[in-house]
Amino acid sequence: MLLSDLTADIEGLLDGNQVDPEVKRVIHDSREIIEGDIFCCLRGETTDGHNYIQEAIDSGASALLVEEVSGFNIPTFLVGNVRAVLPRVSSRIVGNPSKEINVVGVTGTNGKTSVVSMLAEILRTHGTSTATIGTLTGMLTTPESPELQRELRKYCSDGVEVVAMEVSSHSLVQKRVSETNFSSVAFTNLSHDHLDFHGTMEDYYLAKGLLFTGEFSERAVITIDSEHGRSYFEKAISSGMEVEALSTKNRNVAFTQKSSSFDWRGERVTIPLGGPFAYSNALVSAEIAIQLGLGVTEVIDGLNSLNGIPGRFEPLLITQDTSAIIDYAHTPSALAELLRGCRKIVAGRIILVFGCGGERDSEKRPLMGEVASLGADVNILTSDNPRGEDAKKIISEIASGMSVKPQVIEVDRRKAIEQAFNEAESGDLLVVAGRGHEEYQEIDGKKIPFSDKTVLLDVVSKASSSGER
Repeated sequence: MLLSDLTADIEGLLDGNQVDPEVKRVIHDSREIIEGDIFCCLRGETTDGHNYIQEAIDSGASALLVEEVSGFNIPTFLVGNVRAVLPRVSSRIVGNPSKEINVVGVTGTNGKTSVVSMLAEILRTHGTSTATIGTLTGMLTTPESPELQRELRKYCSDGVEVVAMEVSSHSLVQKRVSETNFSSVAFTNLSHDHLDFHGTMEDYYLAKGLLFTGEFSERAVITIDSEHGRSYFEKAISSGMEVEALSTKNRNVAFTQKSSSFDWRGERVTIPLGGPFAYSNALVSAEIAIQLGLGVTEVIDGLNSLNGIPGRFEPLLITQDTSAIIDYAHTPSALAELLRGCRKIVAGRIILVFGCGGERDSEKRPLMGEVASLGADVNILTSDNPRGEDAKKIISEIASGMSVKPQVIEVDRRKAIEQAFNEAESGDLLVVAGRGHEEYQEIDGKKIPFSDKTVLLDVVSKASSSGER
């Protein structure tokens, strides 16, 4: 595509060499540039793409999208905000794929991954080719717009009919999903998280609400059990959207470690997923499926055949009479709900292993400690993904919110899991929270392979082979 076509109807100044080059791809990472790409200079918290222009030119960039005059003799499109323009050129260069495929966007503090996964399974049960984008796909929860649009184009080419994707608050503020047409959007819940980025709960709330302005979709499923949800519902209605207002209350819910039952649309539904979250996530996915054209019976058939979601209330039998749960709960509200749910199904004690991530929302750390001290019988504090922070400092901040001091502080997460296993007695439930499906820890800028599930199974295996259990 010619640069002039790519940037048509975008206000900006084309300076430098006035040739009109062919642009093959839209790229924001200079390390990925090949001949014929336009390099889009994004400003981040710690990096600035403008500092890598020469590197991009040396790699074959045919043009630049910038916020300041570069001084390089290369076709340059100068705009006030590269991030605001990036979605349009990203979508345009691959032929606006979201206009050719059904894209569903799910936002909320907790439950996005589960809803997306459940919806995909329901649709696949009835032969609908479905793909997902989000936490479990190895990308950012919501990729930057060039990656997102290329992924959507690939799915179009592969014959995928529906793409279910997670939509983060970051992506809405940073306009990653602008120029994406959604067949339906959904809201799960809102609680304390990501305040390192948003600053306040009000700004976090406003960020999520951008998805329900009518800009992205004509249809929505909104959980209205909270003031936030009811506010989004009103916003969506006033924007002319067709909205399904969903309450998860009064559903006659019953659950175990491995199954959940609840009422939905006049039917009693049982799904092969346990824990306190499964039913509410299933309800959201069910209503989205209805909006996409499935009937109630078809949706229930899909719900009946759901598979477990990695790291989401994932049960493990560690001895003949002792179980464990691996869960991604990493916010105060999610951890509280997790522990309340565990209390309903455990005969003995709850032994909790958890930490908090580094360089992320430090305000929630004492809140997590408070929740843990109230909800678990034995608390073992450990590292999560400390990143560049001191893990001991993070643990100390968690402990500062605890009304009862933690029984164990062990920075090494593997040793912490071992101690929890050794502590467990008949009837106890071991809960390892915070990381869920993740396959590595981030420590001092390095990604070190680490899976809570794998480590726990290894601990169990070694204890069994040694005759200790």
